[in-house]
Amino acid sequence: MIKSNPVRKILQDGKPTIGTWVTLCPHPRIISLYAACGFDFVIIEMEHTDFSLDTVGPLLLTAREAGLTPFVRPPGTRDPHDLTRLLDSGAQGLVLPSIDTVEQIETILAATKFHPMGHRPLNLRGPHTDYISGDTDMMTKHLNAHTLSVVMIESQSGVANLADICAVDGVDAIMIGPDDLSQDMGIPGALEHPDLLAVIDQIFETCKAAGTPCGLTSHTVEKATHWLGKGAQWLPYSNDAAMVFNAANAALPALKKAAGR
Repeated sequence: MIKSNPVRKILQDGKPTIGTWVTLCPHPRIISLYAACGFDFVIIEMEHTDFSLDTVGPLLLTAREAGLTPFVRPPGTRDPHDLTRLLDSGAQGLVLPSIDTVEQIETILAATKFHPMGHRPLNLRGPHTDYISGDTDMMTKHLNAHTLSVVMIESQSGVANLADICAVDGVDAIMIGPDDLSQDMGIPGALEHPDLLAVIDQIFETCKAAGTPCGLTSHTVEKATHWLGKGAQWLPYSNDAAMVFNAANAALPALKKAAGR
């Protein structure tokens, strides 16, 4: 049987799912470490890194074997092969950047879902099927159901169209991109600005009304707890680069003081 997507079950049960990012260290060992920590999922970053498909493939395989649901944020969404090649390499979901309209997400879903939901190229022997043979109809239904699409809302247009985006069959969760959203609002990087926080609250309310899981990345436990209190169900926590930097940056002043430096 093709591996299931545990995150799908968590979201269907109405519970929060907690993951993290790979943005710095594209080595399978980081995946094994994350799995040992107990994260539900990992997002492999391709939009803002130099990671190639050759880099990402082994991470996806390691995550699948470890029971850590692998998502990828692709470098873009205009070329369908930038999406389907990641799925064929074993990704169990995509985090789709900069979705502004219903038409955008419908085009993407048509490219990344098999018949009858779409026209994803029919390849059923690869990492995404765990190299298992089976009935074509059964396999495509399983893959359609267990391949998740997380839509990123990063602009005022996306916010305006959010209710309609949530209504599209195949949208599994909404992820807020506060950095780009703040820039689009004319307050770049002002992540605690009252206007931005008000729009984020609006996004949560729209998603709650639609019954669509929603959330955003949090870099501290305190901030994560805040968003969980708001009803977040999709919660990426920090990333490899931030966790390494924060731990080292916190320790070094005390170490240098103890060393008399």
